[in-house]
Amino acid sequence: MLSKKKRISNFSNAIQSTSSCFRPDNEQQIDVLLANKQDLGYLARGNGSSYSDCCLNDQGIIIDTTRLNHLLSFDEASGLLICQGSVSFADLFLVSPHYIPPVIPGTLRATVGGGIANDIHGKNNHLAGSFGHHIQWLDLQLGNQSLYCDRQENAELFYATIAGLGLTGIIKRAAIIMRKAPHYVSVQTEKYFDFASLLQRMQTEGWQYEYQVAWLDLLNEPRAILSLANHSETTRPRSQYRLTVPQLPIRLINPWVMKQFNRHYFKRQPTNQQILPLAQFNNPLDSITHWNRLYGKKGLLQFQAIVDADLALTAIEKLLAIIRTKHATPTLAVLKYFTQSGSGLLSFTQPGFTLAIDFINNQHAKEAISEMNEWITQAGGKIYLAKDLLLTEQQFTQQYPQHEQFSKVLTQYKSTMRSDLSNRLGITR
Repeated sequence: MLSKKKRISNFSNAIQSTSSCFRPDNEQQIDVLLANKQDLGYLARGNGSSYSDCCLNDQGIIIDTTRLNHLLSFDEASGLLICQGSVSFADLFLVSPHYIPPVIPGTLRATVGGGIANDIHGKNNHLAGSFGHHIQWLDLQLGNQSLYCDRQENAELFYATIAGLGLTGIIKRAAIIMRKAPHYVSVQTEKYFDFASLLQRMQTEGWQYEYQVAWLDLLNEPRAILSLANHSETTRPRSQYRLTVPQLPIRLINPWVMKQFNRHYFKRQPTNQQILPLAQFNNPLDSITHWNRLYGKKGLLQFQAIVDADLALTAIEKLLAIIRTKHATPTLAVLKYFTQSGSGLLSFTQPGFTLAIDFINNQHAKEAISEMNEWITQAGGKIYLAKDLLLTEQQFTQQYPQHEQFSKVLTQYKSTMRSDLSNRLGITR
């Protein structure tokens, strides 16, 4: 199979790298590719939806798995779906009108393999945990071995692969327990003019809903919108409204525009109950193709951290102070409440509040995020590796106490997988 030298980036377009890329047509070609050990290291890449450098392998080998995107079987009675690794979460909605993905990431472009590799979470952590909880078994290609992994057989490798950042091998197939539920939700929204009452509501009553998420305005006076949703048998016509952002010579996102947008969004957001398709409620930005182009050629940076619930208000206030001191521009901020930890060795999810913030990519943002990362580390929190570009090796080892066990698994199975993130954080050398 011939390779092609390509310049690729992460989803945020904040970083680019050059790699030799192969695009196999089937699982057998993956077996052949990985049987030939390469010192440069391999990395599987699906749709490249990560904001971090975990989907890049500069000067190494990228295996483009996008052709391995087939739904293989589905049991309507049990909800067990077997599929290949590059099936997207959008595809999972097509399996059955009576079933949905048990956990849904921020974009439906993400693949099942990527969802497992990052142990993705959604707005229903209190109900469903993270994606890894719903994986029954995996078929993993590691070097010249094809390994079946579940909670009993090759269990150590199974738990390393969940949130394993693609470093334990290529996920060829996965068995997922889908959730039986309607494709529509009944949504109500609530407006807040301080963060303390918002946090209280999310902890005491918000978790009683199937989904909850809060939008925070970090550019004007404190205010937020909390969205709460339960599944509904009632349906409404699906929105066909879609936009595509073309390649732009300039950045359209700037501080003044975002301050005005936030004010308008808060004022115009309806508080009456609405019936929406689950995908529209959960993934509103998917209706704007290439929305990341609004940030121009340098793209955006995202910060996402989790802290204990009793520290959440202090954390928001401290992080906001850092942002203002560094003159960074937080364009979008989303807050979620978790009650369950992930099952992988490097899983991000744990009980507490997680705050995700998008920034215009510039030096101000980099300095702010670096200082925020250190504050989170000292506070006993954790940075989401699927979103990070600036964490240090020392911060990583302090935040992820099972990193040594993870590295031992890589050594034990002689993994040849690596990425820019794994090299940066000292997971691989």
